[in-house]
Amino acid sequence: MCIEIRQPRWKDRVVLIATYKVGKGKNLVKFTQAKSLPDIYSCDYRDIVRCPIQSNGTIDCYAVPLSLFKTERRIS
Repeated sequence: MCIEIRQPRWKDRVVLIATYKVGKGKNLVKFTQAKSLPDIYSCDYRDIVRCPIQSNGTIDCYAVPLSLFKTERRIS
């Protein structure tokens, strides 16, 4: 299952991922409104849960640095 995120928070290059969406193992992320990030990206559960928890205004989210994500699949 792929987690859909509109786009990273560009001012500090952080991706806010809802805590309830994070699963064990590899988490796949697709940015739906970031044209500069067209691929599928992955980040490991252990790396995500080490990140601080912040609110996006409504729910608690992990604030994951964009640098922790790896390109999983290229989409042409």
